[in-house]
Amino acid sequence: MKKAVFFDIDGTLWNYQMQIPESAVWAIRKLRENGHYAFICSGRSRSNIQSPKLLGIGFDGVVASCGAHIDFHKETVYQVLLTEKQVTYALNVLKKYHMPVVLEGPEYVYVNESDFLDDPYVIHLRKELGEHLKNIPSDHSKIRINKMSSIAPDVDEESFVKEMGEDFDVVIHGQGIIEINPAGISKATGIRKVCEMLDIPNENTFAFGDSANDLEMLAYVAHSIAMGNGTDKVKNTAEFVTRSVDEDGILHGLKHYGLIYWRTNFINKITFFFEKLGGQYVKFNGLSGLAR
Repeated sequence: MKKAVFFDIDGTLWNYQMQIPESAVWAIRKLRENGHYAFICSGRSRSNIQSPKLLGIGFDGVVASCGAHIDFHKETVYQVLLTEKQVTYALNVLKKYHMPVVLEGPEYVYVNESDFLDDPYVIHLRKELGEHLKNIPSDHSKIRINKMSSIAPDVDEESFVKEMGEDFDVVIHGQGIIEINPAGISKATGIRKVCEMLDIPNENTFAFGDSANDLEMLAYVAHSIAMGNGTDKVKNTAEFVTRSVDEDGILHGLKHYGLIYWRTNFINKITFFFEKLGGQYVKFNGLSGLAR
């Protein structure tokens, strides 16, 4: 029976230099060849999932914005947008707490770049998104977003969460990074929507993650896999802890559950493995063995 596997992006599919291990590309393609579904499941908005090298791996769909946006076979099948009233309220609270904000939507990401002088993340957004990055308009009726993010290492988190009110769920990451999602929406609810649509029973669900916004999906799926580079809380939540993203963690996690098969002959720190697959060869860094 078909299984559905959900993959976080940052710290899971790729490292924080946005490098995707060749083993992860091979393993996900093999997963789909074996008849299973593969989905991106990210806190990033759909407008911020543009990388050809990432999408070129070949996924059945994307659960974006922490579950507030779902694409299946390149068509949007589900979406939750914040209302104009909610956007205005949240921006007023963020202004009160002196918190710069990134507004994340299906078509555009909105940010006042003057609030993030020399911030490497916003510099990256400008480079990656181009025309999909806009200034925050004063007319909030023009803003279509699923969620928000901010950075405020010194904010009183308890007070801020309380003031944001019942319309929002706030996820606190390390180093002052904060995500603001519609209340009741998470990666877990996005996964549930996908599985309802595809008639996938919960016992056939798997998820890979590494950070705070992965906790709910890891608790929801039947089989949760923490990356070796993940936080302690994620590792303690997960059913299985695989290797780090740079140590072929995706491949070893899928192998652990029998979703792909790997017969190891030998492992050598300086060797490479080549498997002939349809007349092409695939290379895995730092790992060698036989796979099918």
